[in-house]
This record gives sequence, structure tokens and C-alpha cells, in this order.
Amino acid sequence: MRIVLNQETKEYVIKEPVSNEPGTNAHRANKEKFKKHMDNMLEVGCLVLATMTHELQKQHGYMVADEMITKS
Repeated sequence: MRIVLNQETKEYVIKEPVSNEPGTNAHRANKEKFKKHMDNMLEVGCLVLATMTHELQKQHGYMVADEMITKS
């Protein structure tokens, strides 16, 4: 899993906590960085769930990617 995430340059999603959502007056770059992190977190979460059995999917489906990996 980590090999794939590293190759896709998305391993940071499970290593770095997501920052707070920027406010409406935040710089565009900060908003885009936050959105990218959230989009990548969704993709990684789906990938992690796809590698699990149906039972594990039910247990971890509500978690975000880094929680699935660290709490499994």
C-alpha cells in the first residue's frame, strides 16, 4: 500500500494531519492546498477500503485514510 501511495505522491495523506479548513478570506493557494489534501484523502481511503475484506470495510468505512491505517 505504501509503495503505491509513494508512487502516486499521496503518502503524505497518512503521515500529515489535515489542516483546518481555510476561512473564506484565506489565500487561494491555501484553499487549493486544503482541497487537494481532502481529495487525495478520499482517494486513499477508497484504495485502502478496496484492499479490505467486506467485514473490515464495514468496520472502517466511516474512518478517513490515516485512521484506517493507524487504527487497524
